[in-house]
This record gives sequence, C-alpha cells and structure tokens, in this order.
Amino acid sequence: MAFGTTGAGTITKEQTLLSIRRISVAGTTTITKGEVCEINSAGDLITAIAESTRTREIPHYVALETVDNSGGSASDLFCPVAVPGHYVTVIADGVIEPGERVIIAGTAGQVVAYTSSDEYDEVVGTYFGKEGGSIAKSASTPYAETFTDSADFNPVPCANDDVIEILLGVA
Repeated sequence: MAFGTTGAGTITKEQTLLSIRRISVAGTTTITKGEVCEINSAGDLITAIAESTRTREIPHYVALETVDNSGGSASDLFCPVAVPGHYVTVIADGVIEPGERVIIAGTAGQVVAYTSSDEYDEVVGTYFGKEGGSIAKSASTPYAETFTDSADFNPVPCANDDVIEILLGVA
C-alpha cells in the first residue's frame, strides 16, 4: 500500500528554522535522506542503531538530505535533520497500526512498531495512520513547507517499505 507522493525525510507541517538542526556527520559515514539518526558518544551524527545497554531515552532525528562523508573525518560535513516534536516522513520496516509508537528497526534508518519486549530507549515517535497529501515549498520563504491533505479517510495501518508520517519524539 503506497500512501502519498512525499518522499522519506520531509517535514510535513509548517517548517521553520527551529525545525532543523545541522549536526556534524561521523567519519566514514553516509547518512541517507529519510533515515532515523542519533548522535554518537563523540557528538557526531550516525544512522540509528539498536542499543540494549542504554539507561535513558536519547533523542532521534531524521535526515533531510543525503550526506556522504564516507571518505571524510568526523565533522568534515554537516547534515540537516528534523528535530523531535515535528511531523516527518520515514520508511516503515513492517506493518504499523495507527497510534502505535515506533522504534528503530533492524533495517538501518527505518522504523517498526514498538512492542512491550522492546527497549524503551529506542522509541523514535508515534505513527497516527494518516497519510496522503502533498508538500508545497515556498518560493519566497527559506525552509517553509506546507503539507496539504489530498483526502480525508480513516487511519489505516501501513505496510512494509511504506513512507509514513510520524510525530518525531517520545509520545
């Protein structure tokens, strides 16, 4: 089931300069647009990974551009990311029901439904099951984008590899 025409890694509500951070990318790392990311112990951006030894929740981000630092050192390049508290598109790694929290998936940079046996520190956000629409980018205001619904329908589960909209951050 494909939802809208909006690609992964797009903020879908009013976007402002406060919606975005630019974070240095770890050395020998490529971050792909739409991937869920986190900051490593050195303070650099990496693709989110499952980590069972964490004792606290960490913030997750979504890459808004692809940045190839595979041949560089840490902090050579910076990647713009959506910050927690914003609606952003990501890729589902399996079926997710409306209202479910999503966590880091086994497939790098994707999300999957949270279950009670998962580590709570991996929660990325919440999927509400409302998809469909288009992104309008402002020609005059930098970074301003608006998401317009193209239909009004009941929330539905997503399928594997669907681009879905989530509320980024622990809910």
